[in-house]
Amino acid sequence: MNLPHLFWFIFCCGALWKIGRLKPDPETDMVRIIIDGPGEIGRISKQDARDVINRVEGIGIEPGGTVGLSTSGHGVVFKIPGEERTQFIAVAMQVWNMLEYWPRKKAALFEEVGGG
Repeated sequence: MNLPHLFWFIFCCGALWKIGRLKPDPETDMVRIIIDGPGEIGRISKQDARDVINRVEGIGIEPGGTVGLSTSGHGVVFKIPGEERTQFIAVAMQVWNMLEYWPRKKAALFEEVGGG
């Protein structure tokens, strides 16, 4: 088990495994959703990412899917249909930092590996 990639976090679930990142694209003001291996699987605008942190609902991902804040408010949940894995989680504080220090910061992207 590669411990540096295992991130224990409580979202009323188990452990989260780092599988990618959210990376700012300063040329287009978009956040790229990148999975290690396959690469970019979606994009969301910088303003939409801010809206998610502010609990706005019904925000879409290009080319398809949705994004929203978790019930606890600690996670940003990306649901992307058609991928091998369909749900990804980013720590809300990391997303906030990425937006505040645009475009210098990135945010880690995780998938749940244990049930609660």
